[in-house]
Amino acid sequence: MPKDPVKELRDRIEGNELDLSMSHLDVVPVKELALLPKATHLDLSCNRLTVLPDAFCNLTHLQRLDLSKNCLTDLPKNFGQLENLRHLDLLGNGLTTLPLSFSQLTKLKWLDLKDNELEEGLRKNAGDCLDEQQCRMCATRVLRYMQDLDAQLEALHQKKLKKQRDAEARKRELEEKEAQKKRQEKKAEKERKRREAEARRSQERLSQGVDTSDDDVTAKKGASKASAGKSEKTAGGSCLLFALLSVCALLVALMVGLDFHCNTHPGDHMCATHWRPARVQALAYWDQARAAGQKFYDTYLEHLLCCGHGHSHDHHDGHGHSHDHGHSHDHDHGHSHDHDHGHSH
Repeated sequence: MPKDPVKELRDRIEGNELDLSMSHLDVVPVKELALLPKATHLDLSCNRLTVLPDAFCNLTHLQRLDLSKNCLTDLPKNFGQLENLRHLDLLGNGLTTLPLSFSQLTKLKWLDLKDNELEEGLRKNAGDCLDEQQCRMCATRVLRYMQDLDAQLEALHQKKLKKQRDAEARKRELEEKEAQKKRQEKKAEKERKRREAEARRSQERLSQGVDTSDDDVTAKKGASKASAGKSEKTAGGSCLLFALLSVCALLVALMVGLDFHCNTHPGDHMCATHWRPARVQALAYWDQARAAGQKFYDTYLEHLLCCGHGHSHDHHDGHGHSHDHGHSHDHDHGHSHDHDHGHSH
């Protein structure tokens, strides 16, 4: 029947001390020791231990630990979890440094680090540990040294972290500036393209306006030419009409002058020979023309005006008045004719 390792260990407990020294141990029975919280003093000296497992640091009930004369080269990083440890013997191992968590062993009052290959700072603070008093001083000094070292390393770590954060912040800032620069360049490029497009549209509108203006100018020129031609024609017609009227007025004035001369000089041979016979003949032609016009009016125009507008009476009155005027004219001419004839005779 196999033996119970926990029972064997329990049988070796005397009071609160478990002595496993010179037991040829290569590995610490951590699992079994965790079941024996009564054993607050553990002696593992004079064995062949080269390493302590991380689980060993869970034996937080330990107050006194003897690891002297083993082959340990380092301690677990979380060795500081053994917070109730008061007495620690590490004599005769191959330790060079202690873990930073060692500074957490604030209850440690006794420490022996003789016969280890400690680094210079740790060795100076550890001292010789030749008696009880020196081992107590070793615990105080080494604990303070490890606390200072931990603080320095923590400061260096924080400084490194700060430097790293600053570098990351600068990197982010540079990236943000670069991104902002790219955004600005993109915005500027967009604005430039917009202005170019607007300029092209303006140029196109201007070109279309110039073409339209050219057409308008051409049309206006054509209209001006047509108007000028029309004006020239109108002016030509007006000039011709003015010349004809001038000639007529001149002839009338000449005739009036001749008639006045002949009336004031009845014995003038020229008047008797040429002007008075011509005047009589002209009056005869006028009477014939007036009679023909009256006949044409009575035959055609009065009928058309009466049927077309229904105002024949008014027109007849108007023409009757004109007719009376004709009679008056005839009477005057007759009177003049008789007068002339009288003078002629």
